[in-house]
Amino acid sequence: ALALCFITQKLKKNRHLKPRILVMGASPDCSRQYISTMNCIFSAQKRAVPIDGCMISQSDSVFLQQAAHLTGGMYYRPERQKLLLQYLLTLFLMGPRDRALMSTPPASSVDFRAACFCHQAPASVGYVCSVCLSIFCALTPTCSTCGVIFNTEPT
Repeated sequence: ALALCFITQKLKKNRHLKPRILVMGASPDCSRQYISTMNCIFSAQKRAVPIDGCMISQSDSVFLQQAAHLTGGMYYRPERQKLLLQYLLTLFLMGPRDRALMSTPPASSVDFRAACFCHQAPASVGYVCSVCLSIFCALTPTCSTCGVIFNTEPT
């Protein structure tokens, strides 16, 4: 969010800039950050700011994969950590237009399922809080994110 604010400020002064964001991830996704992350992704998409994601852990990041896919950026998880600098210089330094001319690693399939807020696992079907849009795999009497009480009585 801070990077998008900075980009917006700079674009007011110079509309010819072609900004982009590189996110380096080293920890697993946190479902509590899902809403704010998706809001940032949609803001970047609206401003045509590509988000590139580089995950330097053993597991993929669904959030970074979705961010890169939805904004026209690139997601990559290097298998060999010793070559991280080479990956950064060859894959992420060039812009999206230049990447089309280069042979880059194939994009992995993106999991568009939302993360369940109670188990942090991808959910194909779930319940959505109408107040804060948190997603749950099972019906609960209250939302653990915002505290709203659900009406579970049949109408």
